Amino acid sequence: MKQMNINPARRAGFSLLETLVALVILAVGIVSILLIFPTVLDRQRINTLRTMTTTISQMQLNKMKAGDTDFNFHAWLEENRFRMLSANQPESQYIQSWMVSCQPMGEINQGLYRVTLGLRLWDNRVEYYTTYVTDR
Repeated sequence: MKQMNINPARRAGFSLLETLVALVILAVGIVSILLIFPTVLDRQRINTLRTMTTTISQMQLNKMKAGDTDFNFHAWLEENRFRMLSANQPESQYIQSWMVSCQPMGEINQGLYRVTLGLRLWDNRVEYYTTYVTDR
């Protein structure tokens, strides 16, 4: 059997080509991760917007459903039929305006209403939230 005489100095370390290939693979991975960040930040902004608008709409609808003694359902409807938010209101960061529609339920008006609250967001999308309210 013939033994090969391999020079130990030739076997040590990486070649220049192997190093370049590893750097290219690393650069492609880093660039692809960096390209994801704007999308993630945009989705986070949209989710924050939706959370805030849902909270605002639930506060308004729950106020209506609670039917406090100092709360007049029909006066609230007239006041909020269409409402532009001013810049000093905290909700104005998320909402441009809101509108309320109210339809009596059933053939005979027995005090049950379907109330829909539509919120126009700052990106010009409109989201609708619906609840049922009695005026009694």
